[in-house]
Amino acid sequence: MQVYQKNLAWLEFVNSEMQEAFGVRGKIFRRDVFLLRKRNKKMVQKFLKLRADTGAFGVHFVAGLFDSEGSVYLSTKSKIPVIDITQSEKGLEFLKTAKRVLEGCGIGSNLNGPYNHKHAKMPQYHLRIYGTMKCKKFLENVPIFYVGKFEKHHLSGG
Repeated sequence: MQVYQKNLAWLEFVNSEMQEAFGVRGKIFRRDVFLLRKRNKKMVQKFLKLRADTGAFGVHFVAGLFDSEGSVYLSTKSKIPVIDITQSEKGLEFLKTAKRVLEGCGIGSNLNGPYNHKHAKMPQYHLRIYGTMKCKKFLENVPIFYVGKFEKHHLSGG
């Protein structure tokens, strides 16, 4: 398993959770970003089994997806905050699962795509949440680790 991430603290958190869940720790390397690597057949088999039932993790699944693939920005036209989780078509089912989980929490979201970005090999899809109230509700209901993504938009205060 390899996980690439700009945020070292997030990878350390993932590594500690991996230790707790699987009894193994990976090694973190510094490249242009940080890389957590661990090779373990039992862990991979368990991940593959769990992957088939991602919806069972609910908001924790959404939190992990956001922490690894999400961003927060202000829309260029209306200047409202937008939460955006992007996946290639390989990850489309993950976005659909996240959308269902968010709807169950009363958080409206839009699944947009496919888009052909010039640097992407596959079509890209975006799960987006628009507006201050919905973004704050996301932050209140989804136990994300990387709260810093919200701070520059003054949404992390609740």
